[in-house]
Amino acid sequence: MKKFRSIAVIALIALLTLCVYGAALAEGAPAVPTIGAAPEAPVEKAPTGYIWAMIGACVAMILPGIGSALGVGMAGRAAAGVAAEDPEKGGSCLVFELLPATQGLYGFVIAMFIAVFSGILNGSVMQLATELGRGFFYASLPIGIVGLVSAYFQSRVCCAGIGIVAKQGNGGMGITYAIMVELYAILALIVSILMVVGVPVNA
Repeated sequence: MKKFRSIAVIALIALLTLCVYGAALAEGAPAVPTIGAAPEAPVEKAPTGYIWAMIGACVAMILPGIGSALGVGMAGRAAAGVAAEDPEKGGSCLVFELLPATQGLYGFVIAMFIAVFSGILNGSVMQLATELGRGFFYASLPIGIVGLVSAYFQSRVCCAGIGIVAKQGNGGMGITYAIMVELYAILALIVSILMVVGVPVNA
């Protein structure tokens, strides 16, 4: 638990650092002169939405990825111990090891959504307005934070389920318990999807 808290705190500090750095870049972005304008004409500030959109994609992938990596590692160690004692139970333990990996997949889905809707993939993100870029960043927070936390706690339930397999040979109820934790990651995924789709890029 202490190790997870340390990693979670480091990840959240890194997230805040990205936010502050992104805001600083946005405020200090160079101005772009209007084509054909007189030298004394005011210049327009370059849109910095691409900075926020890329930070959002990173948050959506990195934070749940950290949680899933920790969760899969914890469940894997427990499953390896059971498989060493009884190889026939290794297959049943594999399900418990895979469950904490779903948060990382959810984060990847949101990162791809942001990349598609913001224009990162087709190169049009450089013209993204700052307000819209912030919208994509905010959309990454539900799955980023909930994915990080839920993956760890789901892995603890999965380790308990592996204990059920070790003693009884059947971990059906343990899977049900682990899926209850999964529910909140799914809700966060849905919220992030709705937020990404709701950013009025083409308005």
